[in-house]
Amino acid sequence: MPKDFKSNLQNRAVGRALALWRKESGLSLSKVGERVGWSTAKTSMMQNALIPIVDADVVALALVYGVSSRRRMPVVLGAQRARDPSRFDLLNDGVTTCVGWTYAEVEAEASHVQMVALDVLPPVVRTPEYDAALRSAQLGAIPQQDHRHYGDDQRNRVMQHLGQGPSLRMDLAVGEAVLRRPIGSPLVMADQLLRLVALAELPGLRVRLVPDELGAFPGMTSFSLLSSREDEFQPVVYLDTLHGGTWLEAESECSLYAETFDRLAALALPAADTIERLVEAAQSLKDSAS
Repeated sequence: MPKDFKSNLQNRAVGRALALWRKESGLSLSKVGERVGWSTAKTSMMQNALIPIVDADVVALALVYGVSSRRRMPVVLGAQRARDPSRFDLLNDGVTTCVGWTYAEVEAEASHVQMVALDVLPPVVRTPEYDAALRSAQLGAIPQQDHRHYGDDQRNRVMQHLGQGPSLRMDLAVGEAVLRRPIGSPLVMADQLLRLVALAELPGLRVRLVPDELGAFPGMTSFSLLSSREDEFQPVVYLDTLHGGTWLEAESECSLYAETFDRLAALALPAADTIERLVEAAQSLKDSAS
């Protein structure tokens, strides 16, 4: 393994594709090693994106797995892009399609997620009714895309990990304005807030409210900071945008968001006070609906 190697998101996307190909083929690591002429450890490290993945090795594995050229090419290009994403994009002028990734795929590799939600609640904690109301309001204004869409399977997986405790930790800082923003009917909002209260009981999830009386605070923007146990996977930041999401990978950029989250968490309400305000807001909404 190269010294001080850090696997970027593009390299990780290529690794996921290689893992999927082998799963579809039904071949064992040892059988793959025999056919391509390298060790089982190399195939495993490529699948887990623990080493730089070169395009020639992608082609070799694609031939072993019987992958069509149509499916192979985006992964080959992804391996080329992973070496120097900025230069690759400059030379290709954004017209070349590489294998990509979703928020859920990156989150599945994370051991710690730190989120700031100042406008709307993040998908992972939304009720179906809250999510539907939000999507309905966005139709016509925001193009349909699934960059951060959560299916039920993905949400259930995250909740299972949060319930188990050490496998995943999630810290969520919620702006108090979110409690008052009417998404759907008052009952929809009330149910959403009560669900957030229930989720806060999970061992791996901590919810903290950023109160209005705090006024201006550092980093007044919503974001997610995802960190992994593996040293090869550096922390990354996700920002919601109209075109489907922006990822930041540079250490100098991510460190600013990590520092911002720490400062914000220190200013947020304690967990008990947060729960109290969530329950009060939910009850107020139910009373107004009746």
